[in-house]
Amino acid sequence: MKKFLLMLVMLVFFYSLAVILWQATGASFYLINFALIGTSLGVGMGLWPILPKNKKRIGRLVSQILVGGYLFFGLGCGFIYLLAGYIRPENMQTEGFWFWLFFGVFQAAVIHYVVAKIIGPLLFNRGWCGWACWTAAVLDLLPWRKSGGRLEKKWEYARYLHFTISLGLVIIVNFVLRRTVQENSGVIMTTAQASIGVTEYPSITQIPELWWFLIGNLFYFGSGIVLAAVLKDNRAFCKYVCPIAVFLKLGARFSLVKIKETAEGCNDCGLCEKNCPMDIRIREYTRNGLRVGSTECIICQTCISSCPKKVLGLSIGVDMGKADYLNRARR
Repeated sequence: MKKFLLMLVMLVFFYSLAVILWQATGASFYLINFALIGTSLGVGMGLWPILPKNKKRIGRLVSQILVGGYLFFGLGCGFIYLLAGYIRPENMQTEGFWFWLFFGVFQAAVIHYVVAKIIGPLLFNRGWCGWACWTAAVLDLLPWRKSGGRLEKKWEYARYLHFTISLGLVIIVNFVLRRTVQENSGVIMTTAQASIGVTEYPSITQIPELWWFLIGNLFYFGSGIVLAAVLKDNRAFCKYVCPIAVFLKLGARFSLVKIKETAEGCNDCGLCEKNCPMDIRIREYTRNGLRVGSTECIICQTCISSCPKKVLGLSIGVDMGKADYLNRARR
């Protein structure tokens, strides 16, 4: 059952959340939404333990495509709301989160960030990055899976610059240009029913919220692919540019789920570190009897599947990561 630990944690969390929010609000949307996400994660995480060693990443790709695809098309493009007779795009990027938060509206983007980016890392580390991110779902299909090491730490501050620019942009839109929710969002009615209190548009391409979402993603995908090609590293965008890591790293340090040396027999072959897409010096932790407390760990479990002695595994515990031990081979 230890092999299915991550799957069980995710299923319990998302199914419980689905039922609690459904019962608390009476809105069946929450039941459908979180059950879909939990099941999608469960499928990929359930495949991972039973796939052969050289195919395990397929389980993670399945999860990324299912969860990322639902969040991108279902919520971002608004197609999940067809169940209620309309289409309502919502910007699921960082800017969308800030926009709705400033207006005090608990919509999809805010719910998504609270669950996946703020509370989630306290429980299952940066599992979002490894198993659900729709940007990473594309980047992980690129051919540069083995990183040559990280650039100097100063390059990682680009993510904080991106975070600040995104926040500043929304502040300008909200408080300087005074753009309202009604001006930014909208719906396409697909069945005859009363208005839901949001501006109705004749075409989805006329809804500003959709363009915020698509343009933001165009930058994410474009810059991610370019960085991967230049640095020969699929996860370069995650390491240097992604603003979401600013949220994730805060909770990841205290995460209940972390990688740990769960058995004896390590021969210091170094394969766990050579194959780690995030350049974590895993042995630096295990030699000192520590769980892998790096806030860069995405719980992809590549280190676990790479270990020929099968000494690494997932664990649940309470501790605080104190340092990021990272391989900075590049200059």
